[in-house]
Amino acid sequence: MFTMPRLPVLFPPTHPHMRKGVLVVGAGVVGLTTALELSNQYGDSLSITLIAKDLPGDVSPLYTSPKAGAHWTSSNSKENKQWQLVTYKRLKQLSEIPESFVVPYPLYQGDIVPEGCEAPPFEEPWYKDLVEDYEFLGSDPKKFPQVANLHVFKSYSISTTLYLVYLLSQCKKNGITIKRHTIASLQEAENFVLANGKKPDVVVNCTGLQYNQLNGCYDPKLVPVKGYVLLIENTLPYQTTFKHPKLTPDAKDGEFLMLFPRAEGGSVLGGIYDRNFTRFDTSIDADYAGRLVTKATTYMPELGRTRDIKVSTHTIGFRPERQGGARIGVDINNRKIVHNYGNGNSGYIESWGAAQSTVDSVAQVLFDNPKL
Repeated sequence: MFTMPRLPVLFPPTHPHMRKGVLVVGAGVVGLTTALELSNQYGDSLSITLIAKDLPGDVSPLYTSPKAGAHWTSSNSKENKQWQLVTYKRLKQLSEIPESFVVPYPLYQGDIVPEGCEAPPFEEPWYKDLVEDYEFLGSDPKKFPQVANLHVFKSYSISTTLYLVYLLSQCKKNGITIKRHTIASLQEAENFVLANGKKPDVVVNCTGLQYNQLNGCYDPKLVPVKGYVLLIENTLPYQTTFKHPKLTPDAKDGEFLMLFPRAEGGSVLGGIYDRNFTRFDTSIDADYAGRLVTKATTYMPELGRTRDIKVSTHTIGFRPERQGGARIGVDINNRKIVHNYGNGNSGYIESWGAAQSTVDSVAQVLFDNPKL
């Protein structure tokens, strides 16, 4: 059985009652990955508890992680590229573990350019020499009609809920205490009683969008961005992400086209970045779904005819997007709080790299880690 690599422990194993206590708040992909990475790196020196209102298997509107695509990609405008590269390498390792539900697929990317429109200039992705099997294709009119700037590389598709359950099981396997528990404030988290009967030495805040719902907490840079995908029974042996350089009759503001196969069958079809909604509405939008299916069969004809697409589920979620990038590090006003939230649509893409940075911040507080 392949196991995740564990870094050398920097501090000698201690008696359980002598270990530093860490409380991780939040069980999305960011919280689970952070808790697991804390255990992987400092498990013999820490007593780790994870609490969350929502756990894998739940369908709360603001429990974002199960509603994601999800796969690995990036853009030249993205910050925190090192976090993303760390995660790409970790997903490769996880793809060797069947129960992780991380599967490698070619990912085709490009720009949808309807007839009469001009393709935007192509800019090679920053990661082209760092990922596997990168190739610039230009176009493939039969496979992807009206798609320009076509390029492909090896990426990874993630079955979100099943992956979250896998992460949760690994946390339990590593001895992390998991408890469903709701807090009203981070101060309440600081006073939470751990399994060893003590209060945490550090609280790691991985609450995502729900940070702004906590008493005494507000980050004006943290905003919700609505996403809407369809889970369909149809599938292809590859992934796609195609942008719309211009608004066209088959795309409104914020819409794009993506398809991610799932290990258990079927695919996720999307999507949209909607920053203009007025309420957390999860009702079905038949017009949007219809446009999406039409686009899919137009630009990915191997998927079949429009009438052959079998929609299983409409999934609507709200990304925790923080303007300027995720907030990771020690709180400037309270050294007992370490933050890790606000990854937006890059939660899965940045998860392992962001977790490493968070672990470094925790070590800085608890152990005065000299390398920091």
